Amino acid sequence: MRVTLVNSQVLDGNNVVPPLGLMYIAAVLEKAGHDVQLYDADPEYHDTIVREIKEFRPDLIGLSFLTVGYQKAFRLMKQLKKELPDVTCCAGGVHPTVKPEETMNEFGFDFIAVGEGENTAVEACERLEKKQSLAGVKGIMYRENGRIIDNGGRDLIKDLDTIPFPARHLIDMGPYLKPPGIIRGHADSNQTTVVTSRGCPFKCIYCGSHNIFGRKTRRRSVKNVVDEMEHLNKTYGMKGIYFCDDTFTLSPKWVREYCEELKKRGLKIKWACQSRVDQTDEDLMRVMKNSGLVQLDFGVESGSEKILKVLGKGGHGDRTEQIKHSFKLCKKLDIRTLATFIIGNPEETKEDIEQTFSLAKEIKADYTAFYFLTPYPGTDIYDMAIKNNWLDPDLPFSEIW
Repeated sequence: MRVTLVNSQVLDGNNVVPPLGLMYIAAVLEKAGHDVQLYDADPEYHDTIVREIKEFRPDLIGLSFLTVGYQKAFRLMKQLKKELPDVTCCAGGVHPTVKPEETMNEFGFDFIAVGEGENTAVEACERLEKKQSLAGVKGIMYRENGRIIDNGGRDLIKDLDTIPFPARHLIDMGPYLKPPGIIRGHADSNQTTVVTSRGCPFKCIYCGSHNIFGRKTRRRSVKNVVDEMEHLNKTYGMKGIYFCDDTFTLSPKWVREYCEELKKRGLKIKWACQSRVDQTDEDLMRVMKNSGLVQLDFGVESGSEKILKVLGKGGHGDRTEQIKHSFKLCKKLDIRTLATFIIGNPEETKEDIEQTFSLAKEIKADYTAFYFLTPYPGTDIYDMAIKNNWLDPDLPFSEIW
């Protein structure tokens, strides 16, 4: 079966982060014997992409997109349907997962893959290749005889080592290697992203990652992760890896074993990850630093204890003191830091915002980013916004995004 997978980019221009999710889908479909075409669709080149897809003559087109990329995804799919009216079209990813029925109706998709997609994609393609119905395929919402049928959720993949490495060979990796790179301060080295785990136990009100990967963390083995890093180093000359796990340091034992394996293999790779201020143990951070860690990213979010509780940041003790301690420790160990903050939170006052600005100045992160709280579908803050009539639930996404 010939399958085209398209990641609809949010911004014009080169994306610094490859579409790992679709690369994993592409990898399992190739392993199942399908011929796969993959695009990270920069809106600037939509006409070229559509022309090349027509030449490929796919049996199935799959589109992945975020809520913030709704308009660009809609325009791209409209263009594809015009040029390839008889091809089966589906969607997956964050927005289609949290709003599957609305997405089907607005875009006219034949089916939606809801949640974690690898096993769902393989089973759906097997059915389609045999010209069988999608009835009973878990993780699928599909259209049949004018009705939308929901087959229910699929169990999450227990052993992540069974998933092949992302199919990076299907796209040109060159654009992702251009400066400034995702690891700040290392624009001179080839860099890419790797994910070692899925699922996050925390309940931040602005995050919706649990809709895809659940609340329980599942982690790849140390060997499997370092095998991928070694493959990237030898195949693409990668010298920098950014781990895009929600929280890389959840298991200190796993992190120590990873650092030991990295040093044992003699891989000279600089790496960075996301952590939490309540997980900054000095001894562990020294081990990480000695194995190549150059940067830690922290979602600080606010300098107000009240707002941190509103945001569902969790943890124990004085959060602002933990924040200050973590950044001092990173300075001491010469680990660069990124601190992100959120403004415009429920119950937030001018005093709360001033506390946030004051904390941002005090911790002196190497890189600081401020964002406005955004109620994305699938998050607790979105549900809160609907409940409190801050958002009109009947307003089409095409008019919002």
